[in-house]
Amino acid sequence: MASTIEHQTDSESGPSMVAFLIACAVITLVAAGAGFGVSATMIGPATFPSSDVAGDGGAGAASGGGESGHGAPASGHGAESADSGKPAHEYVVVDIPSITTNLVDPSDAWIRMELSLVFTEKADQELAMEVHQDILAYVHTMKLYNLRGGSGYQHLIEDLQERAAIRTEGRVKRVLVRSLILE
Repeated sequence: MASTIEHQTDSESGPSMVAFLIACAVITLVAAGAGFGVSATMIGPATFPSSDVAGDGGAGAASGGGESGHGAPASGHGAESADSGKPAHEYVVVDIPSITTNLVDPSDAWIRMELSLVFTEKADQELAMEVHQDILAYVHTMKLYNLRGGSGYQHLIEDLQERAAIRTEGRVKRVLVRSLILE
């Protein structure tokens, strides 16, 4: 009697392995088709403005351009002049001397930075040296604690760009960090 009960539970245990594999195959095909369909509608050809060296810089709706936005700069950065096909804005990259100084806390921690400034149109070497001195003075007042992690690095970059823009009255659009060493 025990053998008949065991035999009945084996046959009533559920669907077969073949039905399970067929269901997995159907679900996989549906998922692959949905992924292909979504990617075909979402991904288009990427268009990048060729003259925009320093990033978007707020050339979208904030600049007041009518239809300008991502990929269609009408009047902001990256717009091209109609007659020559050349960029409307010229960017000039100026390397400034490396900055090496100690930090405030701890005083035995040193920082060395090599930076470049992205000027719009005409670069002024004297103005670049003023920015260099301003950045040197700022970095000398920093604490090591403020430079920890990715967010600390991002805050440093934002502070440097803000100082450079204020010092040059907006002529410096970006501060590029070529190297940053903390010791």
